[in-house]
This record gives sequence, structure tokens and C-alpha cells, in this order.
Amino acid sequence: MTSNGSASLYLQVARTLQDRIATGAHPIGSLLPTEHMLAEEFGVSRQTVRQAIGHLRGMKLLSARKGVGTRVEANRPQTSYYHTLQSLQDLFQFASDAQYRVTSAEMVSVTGKEAEELGCRPGRRWLRLVGLRELPGPLGADGPLCLTTVMIDGRYADVAATPRVHTRAIFAQIEDRFGVSITEVHQDIEATVVTAEQAALLRVEPGSPALLITRRYFGSGRTLVDLSRNLHPGGRFRYAMTVRREE
Repeated sequence: MTSNGSASLYLQVARTLQDRIATGAHPIGSLLPTEHMLAEEFGVSRQTVRQAIGHLRGMKLLSARKGVGTRVEANRPQTSYYHTLQSLQDLFQFASDAQYRVTSAEMVSVTGKEAEELGCRPGRRWLRLVGLRELPGPLGADGPLCLTTVMIDGRYADVAATPRVHTRAIFAQIEDRFGVSITEVHQDIEATVVTAEQAALLRVEPGSPALLITRRYFGSGRTLVDLSRNLHPGGRFRYAMTVRREE
């Protein structure tokens, strides 16, 4: 198995295993082949297989016990969406999994706090998108995954000036169309509660807990290309991040 650029290698392995579980190739209660066997089958390292199994454990599809093995516990995820982030490729995969349905798109001249947040002078033109990220099939039955607002530097507004459904990351579309390279993504995560207006769109109770994830996408020279604010209702989203010690 080789990386196709749209997902990290371990995610490709995880999705293949998830498909097998869903179709009954690995039925509930059965044990998966060993890490060594899976590594040989997929042509990847045991560490990659371990990451894939960890991803599926996070979705409550698998359990692992020392001396027993990895057991299939369910044939569909028990959490609405489980997201890992180790590279830009994982953000590509997130955008592919959860389509972005834009409900409004307008050019605005930012001022005050918003201009400060975007790190630009007052009066600078940005394209503001507002819409919902939605999962296909049974995973989307409980409601939208999140309410997303995207601010795009006006120079790149043509990629999304008309409201529509996006199945690719906005930053990836900007890279392709304008030859801009995203070199860094800065992410902030904070706890918050859902307002009455947001609750109506997300189909949750006003005042219920949520995660607000803000991502800033920087190009060369650390120039902000776009910013996204993603409001995730509690219970529909689980986030994981791997941190490794530098040698």
C-alpha cells in the first residue's frame, strides 16, 4: 500500500479494516490478524498498523487486550466522528469525510477586533463563508458535525464566491488555483456553549456544551491565507492529537 496523498498511510489501513468490519469480513466478536500479519498484508510497518488500530479503537470498533489480541466490538462507529491530526493530510481527509455546505458567502471589509484577529489593516477585504459540515449516511443522522465560518483573503475569493457544497478543503483549493503553498496551520481549541441561533442550525439545545476550533492557514512569509472557526456540539466529535518527543 502506498500513500495517495489524500490520507495518511495509517488512515488508509484503518479505512480498509473498517470496510471489512462493516461488511462482516471481520465479524463482531472475532479477532483481527496480528499486527505482524497485517503489516505484511498491507506492506507497511507495524507502527502504521498500530496507529490504524488505535484509530479504530477510538471509534469503539475494536478493543485490545494483552495476551488475547484485537477484538471486533462493533460494526459501525460508536462516536459520531473521530478525528486525528498529525499532518496537513489529515485535514485533507477531514474535509473529504465531512462535506461543507455553504449557506452564505459575502465580501466584507473587516474592522476592529476582526481585523486584529486576522492580522490585517482595517478595511481589508475578505470573503466570509458560513455553512454546515455534514457527514454522509448514518453518521450524519444526529445532525451537522459543526457550524463553520471561513474567512478567505480577498485575493483568493474566487475559489468560493458562490455558495455551494465543498468536498475538498478550502486551503487545498486555494493552493491548486493560485499556486500558494500552505506552510503552517495554527490551531486553537476552546470550550464554549451554543447560542440559541447556533442551536437551531446544529439541532441541539441552546446553552449545550461545544468545542470551538479555530484554524489559521499561513502561506510563505507567515501570511494568513484563510481562517476557519468550527463549532462542534458535544457528543458528535472526538479529537485526537499525537505529540512525539524530539530526539
